[in-house]
Amino acid sequence: MEITELVWKLFLILMPGVIATLMVNQLSSKKITSVFFFIIYSALFGIITFIIMEILYSIGIVIVTSFWGDWKNLQWGANLNIWDNIYDNSNKYNRIEIFTSYVLSIPLGLLYGYIYLKKWPNKLFKYFKWTDRYGDDDVWSFYLNSPETDWVYVRERTTNLTYFGKIRAFSDSGVKREILLADVEVYRTDDGEKLYNLKSIFLELDEFNYSIESPVSDIETKNTN
Repeated sequence: MEITELVWKLFLILMPGVIATLMVNQLSSKKITSVFFFIIYSALFGIITFIIMEILYSIGIVIVTSFWGDWKNLQWGANLNIWDNIYDNSNKYNRIEIFTSYVLSIPLGLLYGYIYLKKWPNKLFKYFKWTDRYGDDDVWSFYLNSPETDWVYVRERTTNLTYFGKIRAFSDSGVKREILLADVEVYRTDDGEKLYNLKSIFLELDEFNYSIESPVSDIETKNTN
């Protein structure tokens, strides 16, 4: 097999996975930045996309066959030509299959991203007590993504100020910690005196110089107003 042919076959397999991985990155708080893992995820999502295509194609054949009642001519096995390209070194490429895989990879990528965002695999593993991990995110993403975390206190030690407000947005996991609060009340931390109100505030937090709290009583009071 020539190098160009190998590269072309890898391109056909990886491209749906690349599209799906990009969709996952758009939804995930922890981006896939490593080239190695990006290739691994692309290959995995690409194969899954073709497997789903195979299942859908096979279901369609069974439905059509059952409608026409022509069960004698029904052949069991792989139906997509892509499997021949992978395993038998076939040079026959079905353009419809390739185009369909690219289109299908977009909604599938969004589905993969939603599943990853909701931590369904980890929840399943925790249900069977196979792991105690919540996911790959750090505590910052885990805490701020929690449904219970809505109204929070952000205390900045360097400024002696405390901000109480509703979370509107926050940065991805990383070195820089940024958070956007709305309907903000600003207090002096040491004596608790209320200073002023703000419609919104953007905070860029320094490492080791802040804390975030979400008192239940304050949340309930704020939601009832």
